[in-house]
Amino acid sequence: MKKTILKFQLILILLYSFNFVYSQNIVITGNVTDSLKTPLQYVNVGVYNKYVGTVTDNKGNFHLDIDNSMVNDTLKISSLGYEPKEILIKNLLSNSKINIVLNSYTEELEEVILTSNNTKSYVKGKKKSKSKNEVFFAIPKAKNQNLGAEIGRKFSIGSKKPSLLKEFKFFIKKNNFDKVKFRINLYTIKDKFPSKNINKENIYIEVKNKSTGWVTINLTDYDINIQQDIIITAEWIEGSKNGDELSLPMLIPSFSSVHYYKYGSQSKWKKYKMISTAMILTYEQ
Repeated sequence: MKKTILKFQLILILLYSFNFVYSQNIVITGNVTDSLKTPLQYVNVGVYNKYVGTVTDNKGNFHLDIDNSMVNDTLKISSLGYEPKEILIKNLLSNSKINIVLNSYTEELEEVILTSNNTKSYVKGKKKSKSKNEVFFAIPKAKNQNLGAEIGRKFSIGSKKPSLLKEFKFFIKKNNFDKVKFRINLYTIKDKFPSKNINKENIYIEVKNKSTGWVTINLTDYDINIQQDIIITAEWIEGSKNGDELSLPMLIPSFSSVHYYKYGSQSKWKKYKMISTAMILTYEQ
């Protein structure tokens, strides 16, 4: 029974990865800035709860191809440290290029502090990286249509003691880009899904020369103290023009694991039990 469920979940993920080929009838281009007209890079721009999404480039520009059936949907623009903005797509059709201004916003997060010097180091996640299965960021059949895609998993840390995050690692299975860039996101959990982003600042990591294997992010400089279970994801935010293949290994079965996947910016989260990818978190408690 478990094997049947896992096979069905795998089919769903693969279908979700490959079947978004649509007629591109609406093209929206624009620029995102702050209130001082400074361009904002790597802002999430997408049709809310749909598979169409992207992120702005280093000059704040974006280009989005939208199916005509989404004319009555909402375009959502969001970035860490700024108030999100929502605009009806039908109200944008008369503009050849739109300019979007985001206002800065600071949310006070509950402070957690490690006071004891008697801390112990813990490592959680999945170290296995060899697998015939894979989960995709870049999709050859839909090139650059899903920037903002996120892949992650739940880490059960517990709420009894505060924890200081030290290091996060994830494994790249395939990569033919000269350069790709990721953003590491940390989420609280609500109703078993990612909820509030608890990053104090953006955490970026760049991978060059079509590299595969383990990617390591040192978290000590970010002073991330938590006291709860969390979901950590790697978000694909940039890729060189020549590439079209980027994936992580999918481990099936992976008992007690919970896998999360988001096709692109502003799309819905998908959750799969007993599936994981190769991700490791090191923390002190």
